[in-house]
Amino acid sequence: MAAMNALARLHELTPAMLALSLPRYRGRRGVVQLRQLIPLVDGRIESHRESWAWLELADAGLPRPEPQHWIEIDGIPTYRLDFAYPHQRVAVEYDGEDFHASDEQKLDDEDRRRWLRRNGWTVVVVRKGDFTGRRLDAWVREVRVALRDQSTNRRW
Repeated sequence: MAAMNALARLHELTPAMLALSLPRYRGRRGVVQLRQLIPLVDGRIESHRESWAWLELADAGLPRPEPQHWIEIDGIPTYRLDFAYPHQRVAVEYDGEDFHASDEQKLDDEDRRRWLRRNGWTVVVVRKGDFTGRRLDAWVREVRVALRDQSTNRRW
């Protein structure tokens, strides 16, 4: 999934374009899995572990979030979320070691998330070790509950 998202990003490929190549590989190993993954390909996903989070959300039967969603403040794109369900105001953020390790980066993350929460967003943070067992179950459940709660509490 991660390689396919990177390929789509680098070459501006869509799932429809990738699907055109499927007949060429008929009968080969992995094609059944490939058929299942192609509809999930999205070139906006920027890292391997974001791709893993994307796939976990899909495997859990959750709706697809919008990758790289911008939050505007006074008409200015200010905060970019890894994944967002904008109508429910639910964000899923993957904190990789490369971009979230320094004290300055951690403070920036805290400030941004504090602003988001004050403005009605639920922020679910996923980290490197959160892709197996209880930790995986916990953050996927957190997303599921947040989506349900935001949908039922929403004011029309």
